[in-house]
Amino acid sequence: MVTLNSTQRFLAPPAPKPEVIGLIEDVLDGEPGLVPVALTGDNLKVWFTIPLYSDPDVGEETYELFVDDKTDAIATRKWTTPIEDSDRYLELPRDWMRNNDGQHRIYYTTKIYNDAENRSLELVITLDTRAPDLPSGDDSKLIFPPEVAPPPIQITAAYLADPANEDRVLATLPDYTEKKVGDVITWYWERSPGGREIVDTVTLARDDLGKPVQVAFKGDLLRRANGEFYASYRVRDRAGNETGLSQDIELSVNIRPPTPRKFPTVKQAESAPNGTGVLNPFRGIAGVTVVVEGSEVDPGEEVTVDFIGLGGEGGIGSVTGVKPVPPGGLEFAIPAPFVAANIPVGGDGRKVEVRYWAGRDVQHSAVYTLSISEFTAEAFGAVMCPEAQIGSPATLSKNTVALSGANIDIEKWAYHEGTQKINVWAMASGVRTDFLKDAPTPLNADGRFRTPLPKAYVASLPLNSTFTLYASVSFDQGHSYRPFKSMSMKLVT
Repeated sequence: MVTLNSTQRFLAPPAPKPEVIGLIEDVLDGEPGLVPVALTGDNLKVWFTIPLYSDPDVGEETYELFVDDKTDAIATRKWTTPIEDSDRYLELPRDWMRNNDGQHRIYYTTKIYNDAENRSLELVITLDTRAPDLPSGDDSKLIFPPEVAPPPIQITAAYLADPANEDRVLATLPDYTEKKVGDVITWYWERSPGGREIVDTVTLARDDLGKPVQVAFKGDLLRRANGEFYASYRVRDRAGNETGLSQDIELSVNIRPPTPRKFPTVKQAESAPNGTGVLNPFRGIAGVTVVVEGSEVDPGEEVTVDFIGLGGEGGIGSVTGVKPVPPGGLEFAIPAPFVAANIPVGGDGRKVEVRYWAGRDVQHSAVYTLSISEFTAEAFGAVMCPEAQIGSPATLSKNTVALSGANIDIEKWAYHEGTQKINVWAMASGVRTDFLKDAPTPLNADGRFRTPLPKAYVASLPLNSTFTLYASVSFDQGHSYRPFKSMSMKLVT
């Protein structure tokens, strides 16, 4: 047994403060040590620290729990056997907690076998067992702006489109008792009263306490459907107390898409009144110009154009968000590569949808559908061999082909870009021999594309036989290839 002197017995430092497991984490400007309302449905365990020299086997020890400045303990326990760690607690009574909302100080005292007494530091806790009070009846309904307020609430596309309203409708909560930091407002809408489709939530901070609370019904939500809806809300405080639903308020939502603005046109195309156009491919070599009618746009409205072709949005044949040239105008330049990628190959029926967006529109204009006529092989270009003699058929002297080979030439073609892909090959007696496959297309100083016709290939063919040179080029990164006019030749000595 350890014997304590009087100094140790009466001047010991305070014991550690009590501990309550499960308190809500403190927040800035919120109530400290908040006890979740779920923990007040039964007695609440308050854990203490066993004194260093505790020894109940020697003599009875007493532990007491106190609240605020009360002189009588709210809970007392005694031990005559060693205290198990799982048993070192006192309890706040349920009935006391359910009837003492507010902030409290709790501490415990210990008196061990040798009558040495000690008092712990204090723990501050807050009890909140009552839900906030919403106004009664119709007074609890959300309050909508006067511009939409004639009953029922009328929400229109025009109201959302007003820049001052930022594509939303704000409703104000009637003031309720008692508003606190950490209150969570949840608001709902549904086709029938008492709906449970959550629109959003907001958690109140200190700055929110001195002003009306507003909740937003955003345009994206309201545009989902039209017709009659009901809006309501509820409040849950930080302790977990929750109000019932407020009284529903009826909304009449009329956000039907407005009549789209008239379609644009393409300046270089032949356009029809029904919003279609046909473009001669040779008229788009420098790109095309999309034109928006001035009567369709209000002064100051920003306008951008989408040119949606092969691959859809983001595809090789599409460009979106094109701004006018010059700025503020109503003409929009579409670069030639996007035109080229939409020229049909083999009658594959490609089309381009051209549209624009103006101001704060949530719907694009009517669509202009552009068809581009296909190139014919004769009009597009032809494979040539400068060393061949023109005739019927053309002839190539086998013996005069240089060691470096003869040449395969193609004049610069419409929409040429050096990064396009080209294939070049020959056919002889039904056998294909590739010279280039998916190769780039640089031009020489004469403005021609040139690649060798290898001497070894020519040497492998018998005299008086014929072979044909072919080439095809892709405007769409290999999605399709358009052919050049081929060239057939006979080998002679």
